[in-house]
Amino acid sequence: MRVRIEPGMNERLMEEVRGKVRRYLHEIAEEFWEVDGIFMLRYGSASIGVEVLPWHKEDVLVRVFSYLAEDVNVDEDLARILLDLNARFPLGAFALGINGSVLFRYSLAGANLDLNELAAAVYTVAVVADAYDDFVRTYREVGSLSVD
Repeated sequence: MRVRIEPGMNERLMEEVRGKVRRYLHEIAEEFWEVDGIFMLRYGSASIGVEVLPWHKEDVLVRVFSYLAEDVNVDEDLARILLDLNARFPLGAFALGINGSVLFRYSLAGANLDLNELAAAVYTVAVVADAYDDFVRTYREVGSLSVD
């Protein structure tokens, strides 16, 4: 089977996948809310976001993410630590956002999204964010740390 990927956005699919994400989140999370098209939930000290984004005409992306800290001076040491951590995680990755923010995110193809995939993505982001948000915030304040 050959899949042809054409640029563009599929509004109908975006809405279908948003509805699917909403239904699945009712099964995954005790509580969540929706702000400007982004579904939000809490896990420990972390806030988790889930958004549906355009990708191409045949599919959309479901991005699960958590901002760990903002206004971080991302120096060479922190960049190396985050890249090293990325190599250790089988799914998801640390990323740098605007204004010195550090986040952890995990993206999925949305057209055939199922409950198990979304649950795994939410759980992975939640656990990593809850474990590493204090680390990144401490790095922001202290300016150096090491990871074992």
